[in-house]
Amino acid sequence: MPPAQSPCSIGAVTTRLTVTVPQGINGGDLVRVAAPDGSYHSIMVPGGLASGQQFSVELLATSSSSAEVQKLRLELDAERALRRETQQEALRNRSALETLQIKRAADHAFFRDVIKRQRRCIEALEELM
Repeated sequence: MPPAQSPCSIGAVTTRLTVTVPQGINGGDLVRVAAPDGSYHSIMVPGGLASGQQFSVELLATSSSSAEVQKLRLELDAERALRRETQQEALRNRSALETLQIKRAADHAFFRDVIKRQRRCIEALEELM
């Protein structure tokens, strides 16, 4: 979308963007959006919105140097890598939990069987007495 003049900021160039609320984000949360000029902006999602809904935001164009833009891109890449690592760790933890739950169920079945055998032995001993 081309830059537009805002009536409240004489001489300033602004850009209007339509933002889709990302998964796991709700009203009041901060999201980071990329402007057409390559700059990144942290904006607050309006209250009452949930994942998948859209809202419009007007951003003030920045005169970021390419070094600043590159730094922000590196930060974003690092955040994405950390998010991927966190998701992978969560998957590993979920898998370990499922394995423990299966072992727990097997242990419970084993102990129920042991208790049944002990009861039969006790009943057999009581019959002999």
